[in-house]
Amino acid sequence: LNSAFLLSSEGEILGRSDKVHLVPFGEYVPLKTFLPFIDKLVVGIGDFSPGTVTTLSMNGASVGVLVCFEGIFPELARDFVRQGSDLLVNITNDAWFGRSSAPYQHLAMTRFRAVENRIWTARAANTGISAFISPRGEILAATPIFEPAVSSAQVRLGAGSSLYRSWGDILPMACGVFILWCLVRLWRKPTAANSCGAQGNSL
Repeated sequence: LNSAFLLSSEGEILGRSDKVHLVPFGEYVPLKTFLPFIDKLVVGIGDFSPGTVTTLSMNGASVGVLVCFEGIFPELARDFVRQGSDLLVNITNDAWFGRSSAPYQHLAMTRFRAVENRIWTARAANTGISAFISPRGEILAATPIFEPAVSSAQVRLGAGSSLYRSWGDILPMACGVFILWCLVRLWRKPTAANSCGAQGNSL
């Protein structure tokens, strides 16, 4: 398991949240039974097991923890909020991205999770960018990459109401159904050439 732990000021373990979405070919091998040779091809591949959505309780508040790249999955953040999370936290190791655009992209995707669920989100990245994100998507106290830094911000606990929180991915699913319907209509619609041929044969 790849886990996040909640510790007291004395170092006592108060709670644990396990990573749900594992990195394929990094933390586990998809279809490992059918791909036994992958272990020899990929150095340092893990063999982790996925956890379940579990919130952490801290001073009467419920915290949903998104581990590493879990911040890019909207449905997972929604699950945490629907389970009563008052705050989302994203802890991540972005060191392997180096000085590239990836840390900024990772932050941008986490920003969407805050807006979608109308909830404050705190992000801690070991090499940056750490930041606090408001339910409106405002980024506060952001740290630079690869520089020691400490940041803090005042946040309001609790999630507001949002269409995505209530309905999830119904809009893209509806768009997919509409596109499929349009394709079926186009496929079934006779072409002009075929129509003329049919009329000629009837004469």
